[in-house]
Amino acid sequence: MNPDKFAVDKLTFPWAAGKKRPFSYDLGGLLLRGDLEGRGFYAEVKNYTNASNNQGAEYVEYLAKCYCAYLDSPKYCDNFMWITWHPFSLKKWSELCSAEEVRDAVFLHRLNTLGIEDEAEAKASINMDTCIAVAERLWIIVLSERQETLTISAEHRGLIEKFDTERGRR
Repeated sequence: MNPDKFAVDKLTFPWAAGKKRPFSYDLGGLLLRGDLEGRGFYAEVKNYTNASNNQGAEYVEYLAKCYCAYLDSPKYCDNFMWITWHPFSLKKWSELCSAEEVRDAVFLHRLNTLGIEDEAEAKASINMDTCIAVAERLWIIVLSERQETLTISAEHRGLIEKFDTERGRR
């Protein structure tokens, strides 16, 4: 978790153009159990409770950052999660995890993602394979305060961990 001193380096990436200060994710780590066992993730967390923020624009910048992170370290970029408590950009909700949205974000932030100011040159420089790869890894998770109470007890978590340990997991 950022800003844990041991996590900062692992959660920080350079913009592809290298002109702006590096960026970092709020969370990162490995997923446990099931089909996602051992897969890495980077997450941005927005604890917004209403629409009085600029979450749509922040998400677009996040997509540009995911593009750069993937270019920098594709083998560690298994999943990109946007975790929020309030939906956003509802008119284009179904497209928010598309390669086209990633492409548009890269283009909008082209000075940082590509280091190119010229629009035509920037459009031609966007790597659509990378946009597709990022889009395939995107998650949008919308939570509510009530969901935060849906946790297992420490006792039950201990039983699960004991079970896993006895079978050589972890």
